[in-house]
Amino acid sequence: MHNNMSQYKPDCQEARDRMIAWWAGKKIDRVPAAVSAPLKPPNPRVASICNEVPAKYTDPETVLANMEYRLEHTFWGGEKFPTHHITFGPIFSLAYLGCEPHFMPHTTWYEPCLQDWSELPNIKFDPNNRWRKLSLEMVRLSAERANGRWLVTRSGHIASLTDLICGLLGNEKTMMAMAEHPEALKAALNRMMPWSCQACDEAYENTRRYQEGCTDWMQSWWAPGHAVTAQCDMSVMISPEMFRDFVVPELENIYNHVDYGIYHLDGPEQIRHLDMMLQIDKLHLIQWVPGHRTSNPVHHADPMNWLDLFRRIQESGKKVLISCPPSRVRPLLDKIARDRVLLSVNCEDEATAQNVLQELDRIGV
Repeated sequence: MHNNMSQYKPDCQEARDRMIAWWAGKKIDRVPAAVSAPLKPPNPRVASICNEVPAKYTDPETVLANMEYRLEHTFWGGEKFPTHHITFGPIFSLAYLGCEPHFMPHTTWYEPCLQDWSELPNIKFDPNNRWRKLSLEMVRLSAERANGRWLVTRSGHIASLTDLICGLLGNEKTMMAMAEHPEALKAALNRMMPWSCQACDEAYENTRRYQEGCTDWMQSWWAPGHAVTAQCDMSVMISPEMFRDFVVPELENIYNHVDYGIYHLDGPEQIRHLDMMLQIDKLHLIQWVPGHRTSNPVHHADPMNWLDLFRRIQESGKKVLISCPPSRVRPLLDKIARDRVLLSVNCEDEATAQNVLQELDRIGV
């Protein structure tokens, strides 16, 4: 980690060493935790966030100014590293494959660009696609401005191939193709897998020249090598058998291509696929997201309600990333294995964040 990062995070080298040891399965002094809180700097260089669309996504100076505002207004505690998350909206890889993005204040929408499953062979990946070039250029600009003061998330890679096909074709037509034309869909996925690895490598190389290791949109982990987070949001609509046939080959392909494999397990509806995930050798870390419930959302999000899930993941030899409120840190760590967990703790202020770090030191391992 570059010494310049101490401007925002004085303990950056200590956090780096702890994460390297944790990934390697070595004994460390305490549970690693990405602990953050809002700050009010006395003399901020950037006065406010600009939320103009599409400038907040596509204009480099607006994007970089917004990023510097967030860096100054955040406490980066524990294993939370100062990070610029380059984002153009969810599943932006769709734009690399022909879908035109429609930028909105809080998300990005895309119109499906295929009319029928028979058009799946028409999917093409152009490395010189204007949106992908902008993604890579934004990373370069941020990393050069950082000069080691912050990490930059990768951008420009292609991930979640089954989700991409849903975006290209539409959910209903994709589900019908899975049921009625499975071989055509599998052929499309197999053709896309090399693009995924190629784009993943290029995105990693685009950051590695400027910084050590990598992080991603989660901003809750840092890995000392080539790491990738995969996910499959559409898996909430399919059976375990379909997950095995359409999704597992993609996961195995990309995880075998990198040093650290991570999965974003989003919501209880995906738990039915967990057994197959736990059998993937190169999957190292599972991030649990409980999803949203309109009735009693606080109870639903409480990590103490998912202890059996965490134990199941840990007992398989995998690590688990858990979002945990400050009040639940000790109760949670008293109930699960402390050597295979990474916490993400968002606090209301710096004093609370400092208390969490002191509590983690007292708990140890």
